[in-house]
Amino acid sequence: MSRGSICSWQDYGRRSSQSMPQFSGGPVEFMTSDDIELKRGDGWFLSYTKIAGIVVVFIIGVVAAGFLGWYINSLPKKEEFDSVDLSDDEIEGAVDETLASPFVIPLKYRLELIPIIDVTGSSRLKGRVVIDFRVNDTTGLDRITLNAGNVTVTNYKLSNLETPMKKRRSIIVYVSSGSSEFNDFSGGRVLRSVNDNSTEDSIQEDAETENASEATTLAEADNQTTATETTITTTEQPITVTTTLKPTTVQTTTQTIVETGSLPTDDDSSRIPIASYDVDEDKKILTIRLDSQIQQGVYELDLEYETAMDEGEFFIANYTEDMWLMGTRLRHSGAKYLFPVFDDTVHKSVFSVSVARSKETRVLTNMPSSTLRDTTDGSVLETFNDSVPLSTNELAFLMGHVKPMNETVIGNTDAVATFWCESNRDLHDSYLLDKLGSIVINLIDVFSLAYPLPKVDIVCLPPGIDENMASPGLIAIKQSLFNTADKSSLVVKSRALKDLINLMGQQWFSELVNVNRSEEWILGGSLIHFQHRIVPEIDPSSNLADSFLVDVQQYVMEIDGYTVSRPLRENVNNHLLESLNDEYAKGACLIRMLHGAISDTAFRNGYKKLINRWRYNATDLADFMNILKEETELPDKISLEEAMNSWISQGGHPLVTVMRNYEERSITVYQEQFSLDKPSESTSKFWQIPLNYINSTGNWSSPTTLWFPAEPRITFYHVDPNDSWILFNVNKTGYYRVHYDEKNWMLLKAALAENHELFPVETRASLIDDVFSLAAMGVMKYEAAFAFIKYMQMRERHYQPWAALTRHMLKLSRLLYETSVFNDFQEYIVKFVSPLYNETGYKLEEGSELTMVAIELACVFEHAECLDWAKNIFQNSTDDEEIEKSVPSYVRETFYCTIARYGTRKEWNYFTEKIRSTEDEEERKRLLSSAACFQAPWVLQSILSEILQGRFKEDEIPVILKSFPRNPAAAQVASRFVRANWPEIAQRFAGSYPILKSFVLSMVNGLTTEQDMEDLLIFRENNYDSMKGTRYAAALVEANGNFVTTWLKNSLAQIENILKVKA
Repeated sequence: MSRGSICSWQDYGRRSSQSMPQFSGGPVEFMTSDDIELKRGDGWFLSYTKIAGIVVVFIIGVVAAGFLGWYINSLPKKEEFDSVDLSDDEIEGAVDETLASPFVIPLKYRLELIPIIDVTGSSRLKGRVVIDFRVNDTTGLDRITLNAGNVTVTNYKLSNLETPMKKRRSIIVYVSSGSSEFNDFSGGRVLRSVNDNSTEDSIQEDAETENASEATTLAEADNQTTATETTITTTEQPITVTTTLKPTTVQTTTQTIVETGSLPTDDDSSRIPIASYDVDEDKKILTIRLDSQIQQGVYELDLEYETAMDEGEFFIANYTEDMWLMGTRLRHSGAKYLFPVFDDTVHKSVFSVSVARSKETRVLTNMPSSTLRDTTDGSVLETFNDSVPLSTNELAFLMGHVKPMNETVIGNTDAVATFWCESNRDLHDSYLLDKLGSIVINLIDVFSLAYPLPKVDIVCLPPGIDENMASPGLIAIKQSLFNTADKSSLVVKSRALKDLINLMGQQWFSELVNVNRSEEWILGGSLIHFQHRIVPEIDPSSNLADSFLVDVQQYVMEIDGYTVSRPLRENVNNHLLESLNDEYAKGACLIRMLHGAISDTAFRNGYKKLINRWRYNATDLADFMNILKEETELPDKISLEEAMNSWISQGGHPLVTVMRNYEERSITVYQEQFSLDKPSESTSKFWQIPLNYINSTGNWSSPTTLWFPAEPRITFYHVDPNDSWILFNVNKTGYYRVHYDEKNWMLLKAALAENHELFPVETRASLIDDVFSLAAMGVMKYEAAFAFIKYMQMRERHYQPWAALTRHMLKLSRLLYETSVFNDFQEYIVKFVSPLYNETGYKLEEGSELTMVAIELACVFEHAECLDWAKNIFQNSTDDEEIEKSVPSYVRETFYCTIARYGTRKEWNYFTEKIRSTEDEEERKRLLSSAACFQAPWVLQSILSEILQGRFKEDEIPVILKSFPRNPAAAQVASRFVRANWPEIAQRFAGSYPILKSFVLSMVNGLTTEQDMEDLLIFRENNYDSMKGTRYAAALVEANGNFVTTWLKNSLAQIENILKVKA
């Protein structure tokens, strides 16, 4: 059996006594015969020559059969990926991560950072970290391990903060004997221990005197700024900082209160000798070996280090030629790339941060600024307030040429929100500034908890950064969203509002609650659910509806509709993830289903308890379910945790089939896995499903609910009369699809045709999504699906049903691309969408989501007016600025794709030049995504070759490759290119798993024949080892290929018949 395959076997035949001749008599029977005469009659005798010939022929036959069997066995077989192999492909064991010292609990990190910025070259950072930590190991430790990625430590010190014989409460205070420079870490500081019976007033008096004499206020420092001061970017020498240490807040531990100043030195009597140290570059682990063991107690580790500012963990981008912004992005990679740390996510610690900067730049971090101190070279060391307990990967800072624009009090709290940008300008028409207060009020209502931090800074990123970032107290938002104004299009305002809701929601979750990495989807998914749910409440005047179903759930269910779909509860290796977006999105679907299964009050109270009970601590799914269980009453034999486990411990989602017995007024409900690539009979997954349903006389706001246990079917009686339709999964709050008997489908279709507004818009979108998904699976005829949407052409004018239909029509277009009916299908859709396009397509300035969908459908399916619109703008515009004025940003990718689809060398030259010259990363990515719309194979081939030659940045490569499956011609080129060049691809991007997976996934929709599938299997077998980390992606490609080839065999004829009738 070949690696990664699943084989089945059965008995094709066995010996049976029933088929063998038998004697009928017993042992006493005798066999008798007459005398036998030997004589030649009918028959023949074998000579030795004949016997020898028979033996030779038999031997030749055996040898030939052996060769034939070997040849047949060597041919590629249609094998499936082993599910265990796929699960192991990307779990934590794939790339080991060693935890730091397990018996060490960090209490406080004190950081002094010196960024040395070179915008055109390699930037680096010099720093010093002092870590107060507690050792809980009763047997003693002879080594300390920390996580450190690309960090070079230049000096080590380890000190004991407790006198060995004292186990009673003590206070340790750092006192400065004089000033010292930052790079002189051995300055004349002394450590003084003060017992319980000491006078605390004298300590406070010393601290106040020292603070008053030596601290420089923020306002005074700003007044001293001059135009001649030196910036950090112009020096290659570390900034020299004159500091004076002072006591700060008291941190309480079990037996000790450690009161720490900025960066203390150790007393020789408390020093602990270090024997050696080493760094494991592969595992990113720093190990410090000690001369002797350390016992339980509180210690201080003092490290000086340097690190390079790698693109993955830091960013540096320009606003203008002379103005820039740098910052950290440690959310997923971890703080180990900024400084050596103990375990990144298990513990929350207090952070005291100081950053050296030039006087014309500003520094922002999680907490408000406390003091500024001048340095000997004219720069400034800015110190920030001690943080609330944070995980190390939640620490963040930004530094650059930014200024405060506007300040506003957040909601009904005392916290202040400050908007920052590169220049002084009034944000009086800022949409986000106007809506921030409403966002906070709604989030406070969701969590029943006040905003948890003293401030939040909202910073406009340079145009070269196309991602939003959030850490406690600090948000960085991409420029296009930051600049959203009241007059912006509805689509742009909707996107900006959803993003800011999510970023602000993280202020509650990330600062207060910690979760295991494999269960991050709980919080990430919750935020996606909340951001869609409260949008209509924040801005009801702009008709921004909850579009969760078409923006999130429809996408997730499509990629989760294969037999190889992966469960959420897999400890996926962080190195192999491109992002957590897909996991968060599916988590949001499950959170939304859970919200619908219990009362809204119970759901809100559950989150309130979750945050309050696990404040500054770690939580997991079991905690979450137990809290929600306290707030709700469930039927007997239903466990909320067991129900949720049935959804997260297995991949995919169910298809619920509702069969009515109209005579007995009963309903039998079946469940099976929805699967596009394999018959349902081959799967045996079951879920505990929270069902809800309604009939024609029911109340949409309070449908009937019941739980479907994890078994094949249930039956219930005394349901609706025969002439009433019944509808399950109201507004598709459940993460499942629904199929009905033929009569019920006819009743639903008639009700929509009579008055479609009777059904909520989410339910209409859900029905459209289900009918075409069922047709694709083969359990419903396409004729019935197209008849179901007939009402839409002239009457449906809401975004969500049209968005649901658009996804399926684009999918059908790709399936029919190489068939004889492709042009007929194009004409059919143009005729269907024309009324909508004629009504809304010209409303570009209004910019509704319905306009966006109408233009996409019209241009993709070659509506003449839409093609003329794109062609005329492209030909008549004198420069790029004119194009950007004529084509709003929300439809610009559709515009570029239309130009590319019918483009030749002239259009390709335009694309290459604009991609090269544009500085706006968001606009650049629109162009990169649209480049795969070209139909000419030589253009598509050159794009892939340029990727392999390193012509694009690493974060741009997935953007390009993700667009290839949207164009069948591009997908076929990608399929051939990846198979032919995989060894070079694997070598060129070794370790860059997101890029490798993007190459593999670019082949999706490029496999349409049995020969394509055989070629894929040969490719997989020949490159099995080098595809580590991408095998799940390859399994998805194979699963989609199986679906396409099966669909063309079984469903193409249905589409041909429909189009013949329509013609």
